Amino acid sequence: MHILDYIFLLRPTILIPVWIFLLLGYYRAGGGMFRVTPSFTLGFLIYTMIMGAVYIVNQITDIETDRINNKLFILPKGLVSVRAAYVEIVCLIGGAFALSFFFSPVYRIFLILSFALGLLYSVRPAKFKGRPFLDLLSNAFGYGFLGFSVGWLFVKDLSIDTLVYSIPYILAVGGVFVNTTIPDIKGDRESDEITTGVYLGERKALLLALILVIGSLVSSIVLLDFICLPCAAIASLIFLWVYRMKSKTRETPLSGEKISPSIEEEKIILLSVRLSAPLLALAVCIIYPWFLALLLLVFLFSRFYYKKRFNLVYPSI
Repeated sequence: MHILDYIFLLRPTILIPVWIFLLLGYYRAGGGMFRVTPSFTLGFLIYTMIMGAVYIVNQITDIETDRINNKLFILPKGLVSVRAAYVEIVCLIGGAFALSFFFSPVYRIFLILSFALGLLYSVRPAKFKGRPFLDLLSNAFGYGFLGFSVGWLFVKDLSIDTLVYSIPYILAVGGVFVNTTIPDIKGDRESDEITTGVYLGERKALLLALILVIGSLVSSIVLLDFICLPCAAIASLIFLWVYRMKSKTRETPLSGEKISPSIEEEKIILLSVRLSAPLLALAVCIIYPWFLALLLLVFLFSRFYYKKRFNLVYPSI
């Protein structure tokens, strides 16, 4: 048994968006710059445990696909057995809910909602990640509202303001997510997964992503959210550029032939995600400088683990 395998089964690199939106909710509710409390630290750990359990479930459901695609090696290569993975899930959930009794019942409800949405996203027969618009709504709502609200609850009670102030983030996540589905159109279609990108086709998906990101910008202005506003403004320009770069190839959703993006188009679309997604992370690092230290720790620790365990350079900058 390699203890690091169990740690990296939690997918720390994709826990980063969870942390970002939790911190944004905490700050927007009045958590203050540079400051975190012991209560927040415990809540941060609890939510990390819940979402880590969600990501393990996701890997269990995709184990055969990951084995074929030679990715996410820990379960496909048998470094951690499926049975041990289930035990880890139970321990994480049990520990998280035991610790959650230091917080309000509303906080525990959000833990349940987050885990339930994770199951609906990954597990059949629901499997939202393979259904058009449900995949989009799951990500936008899961990160932009649920994650944001968990951070909010450390400072204030749940109210209509929680939803209102999360709107720019819901739209921002939605816009970026739609663009992530486009490079996978061919593979998803061959796997009979009708994602939002597959359903709409490349050009319409790019347009939807642009509309969502511009919506994030407009709502940031209306709500005077000076954290999201510059990030959404830059992302809007990037997404507009990508949309204008798209060829005028005509596409018919579902009923007709779809032309998958070329390699060059894929690179441009991926570039839009890679340039836009880190913007909120940079904003959070300005508000909470310790978060930059956490990101560097995750990056360097992941580099060490994947190089040592699989002779792989991951993650890339």
